[in-house]
Amino acid sequence: MSDDVARTMTTVAAGRTAVVAELAARLDALPLDTVAEVLVLLEPTLDDLRRHAAFALARVPASE
Repeated sequence: MSDDVARTMTTVAAGRTAVVAELAARLDALPLDTVAEVLVLLEPTLDDLRRHAAFALARVPASE
């Protein structure tokens, strides 16, 4: 894996960690039934993001 790809993946991972932490903090402040509704509404978006991530990772050049 090239240095550019490795740096990009590190940056993406850091951003993902920050977003998940922020989302978790916001969800903790909500009543449980509201949290369930939010998660149900987010599921299609998360599926789409998973597909995009899988596609992007499949295009990463193999290690030299």
